Amino acid sequence: MNALQPQHDPSPSPNPSRRHRVRRQPRRPPQRSPHHTLAVETTVKLGVNLLLATTAIITLARLIPYNTQQQADLVRLEAEVKEASTKVAGLQEDFDRHFDPQQAVTVMQEQNIRFNPKQRQVVWLTPKTQKPEAEEKAKPSPDTSQPADSAIAPD
Repeated sequence: MNALQPQHDPSPSPNPSRRHRVRRQPRRPPQRSPHHTLAVETTVKLGVNLLLATTAIITLARLIPYNTQQQADLVRLEAEVKEASTKVAGLQEDFDRHFDPQQAVTVMQEQNIRFNPKQRQVVWLTPKTQKPEAEEKAKPSPDTSQPADSAIAPD
């Protein structure tokens, strides 16, 4: 059987000036399995997602106290606005009263020390307490020229 197979002749080639060059191919990294590539990709995705989740948690931890402070400030400002609106309503009422032509005379009398000359002065007298009858008879009767109560009435 060996006779049928051609024997390789280790003798040099007929043209000695010509050398046989072996072309070398650039080295390639060893082929990785698709499972290895998938594992690396999944690890990178998990790392990025973990980084994003950590950033979100830290941000929320910083924002919660800020939000609480803002809500407290809002409550305080709402109370101040309510107080200021009450004060503004009173001032508006006073303003309307001062510029009401029907109440002009009343406002002028309140702000001025002068009185309307047609107005009569009222003097309040204190009523006398009851005394025993013996003392009443001894004293002369009171003067009836001055009324005890009088009302303000323009002439």
